[in-house]
Amino acid sequence: MAIAEVDQTLARLDADHREISANLAELEDHPGVRFLDGVPLVGVSAARWTAARARLDWLWAQLRLFEGVVAQAHEVRARRTRPGHAELTALTDLLCGPSVVLAPQPIPMSERDLLGPAAVRRSMTLAQLVAEMTAAYREVARIAATADAVSSAFLPGVDRAGARLLELRRLAAELDLAVIGHPLPARLDGVEARLNTERALAMSDPLSLAERSPSADGETALADELDEVQAQLEQLGARRDSVDERLERLAAAVDAAEAAEQAATAAAATTAVKILGFTPVAIEPLAPLRDRLARLRAGDGDRHWTRVDDEVAALSRDIDGARAGADTARDNAVALLDRRDELRGRVDAYRAKGARLRLSEDPVVDARYRHAYELLHSAPCDLAAATRAVAEYQQAITEKTA
Repeated sequence: MAIAEVDQTLARLDADHREISANLAELEDHPGVRFLDGVPLVGVSAARWTAARARLDWLWAQLRLFEGVVAQAHEVRARRTRPGHAELTALTDLLCGPSVVLAPQPIPMSERDLLGPAAVRRSMTLAQLVAEMTAAYREVARIAATADAVSSAFLPGVDRAGARLLELRRLAAELDLAVIGHPLPARLDGVEARLNTERALAMSDPLSLAERSPSADGETALADELDEVQAQLEQLGARRDSVDERLERLAAAVDAAEAAEQAATAAAATTAVKILGFTPVAIEPLAPLRDRLARLRAGDGDRHWTRVDDEVAALSRDIDGARAGADTARDNAVALLDRRDELRGRVDAYRAKGARLRLSEDPVVDARYRHAYELLHSAPCDLAAATRAVAEYQQAITEKTA
């Protein structure tokens, strides 16, 4: 090598040394390396990081070999301002030849000879050393980046789910669901167990999650389940908060049912006088329902709110049923009077039709009219007989018309 080539090569190697040192220091401080160094690893991560950590330590050792050869070259170059042939030859050997002597590497027992050595010592050029260091650096950096990506993508989602879980546990505690054996607290326990398992896996074996895409499927499934639990807890909370308001509405509902009962009783009394053979529909008494409402409004500190809510719902159904029964009884009574009035209207209509056809003086038609009229305007009215009489009156007019 010429003197100028030697000086250029030494300057380049000095720059390479600074860059390699800076990159290795940056790799040591990488979040992925600090994470893998800082937690007890198991499984895939333990095996891969043990090998990668050894490679990173090897890189520092190789850097010291690099430094030694470059320092030796600088020492030779500094002997003379204008080195002679011997110095240039030595510099050429150091800078271009196999001047880097690696640590002895043991030969596997299966590959040894009886008279052969137990270890082999390799030598290589500085360029070859940098090439091997570059390959090892990329391997370690890739593992560190993978661990950092998994922890960065996965752990925040687990933490968010954990925060939501704490809030949902607070809601479940406010609703006192564990006392009644409600399934939601047990479901939250299951979610917490899954979160703990995922967090432990991310902290102890993050590299095993690299191919699982945990930030997608796992986190979405947990979020969906938490959404479902939250919706159910909010529904329960709304039920608990509405108990007092619903009790007040039940008081109004009982009053309305009582009004319907009075209307049904009055209609039945009127119909019983005016319609022969009327049998009123039995009406459920409201006194027991009022007693139940009074007990609910008085309250009982020993009862869980869900029990009160269930009783409110049951009482509401019973009150609605009582009112519906009273409305049915009233409708049945009124329907008979409506039927009588409808028959009266039909008789009047046929009377007018007979008059237009000059049939009013016909003895048969007139007799059937009077019979139907008397039945419909007597009290109590025999609806069955009146219905037959109206049909006979209609038939008489039809026959005369034909």
